[in-house]
Amino acid sequence: MNDGLDRRLSDVRERIEKACLKTGRATDGVRLIAVTKDRPVETVQKLIDIGARDIGENRVQEIEAKAPLLTGDFTIHMIGHLQTNKARKVWPLAEWIQSVDREKLVRKMESLYNDDDSAEVSRLSIPRHKKKVLIEVNTTGEASKSGCNPDDCKELCEIVARSDALELGGLMTIGPLDGDERAIRRAFALLRELSQKCCVGIAKPELSMGMSGDFEWAIEEGATMVRIGTVLVGGRA
Repeated sequence: MNDGLDRRLSDVRERIEKACLKTGRATDGVRLIAVTKDRPVETVQKLIDIGARDIGENRVQEIEAKAPLLTGDFTIHMIGHLQTNKARKVWPLAEWIQSVDREKLVRKMESLYNDDDSAEVSRLSIPRHKKKVLIEVNTTGEASKSGCNPDDCKELCEIVARSDALELGGLMTIGPLDGDERAIRRAFALLRELSQKCCVGIAKPELSMGMSGDFEWAIEEGATMVRIGTVLVGGRA
């Protein structure tokens, strides 16, 4: 028994494929990030067992609690606001940090990279890998949201692009909390436009945008990653 997770995962994938086909996009061009906020580790493991490969968590403490217990082929994405003083805890556990929104956080992660088991790495001649990051942009101007100002996006992208510790993958945003389709699409379109201006040198920048209530619109506006929680795993535990 998996409480209908296999059916819901199949349904979400089918909806993603339909949204891709609607706009003539390749059906494998969108990466599903299964958001497991407030869900027990057993649920996350079931998702991995039935084929979910990307797991998104909003809180550092949940990544700390769950990631070491999980097995299989999976990637952890930190998708929530990351406080600088908690970066060290998530650094070794998340392959993607999708919520980089300020230079101070970039500098903190660079220091973590430089301190990352340096003696052991040197002894074993193991190359350290850059952390993959997305720049989070506040495309709606809502004060309740994190994310850099769109006007600051290019400068922050350039800072990350020059970093020896980080690999710029693209941009991320959250649509309006109480917006209609037009407002939501406008936010997503802005992120797409920013990626063309700010992600210089990246052949295919990632656009992480769209959640349970608006991911099909996000795909139609160019999303390459959609972060799905409620329609996949249900509400809070």
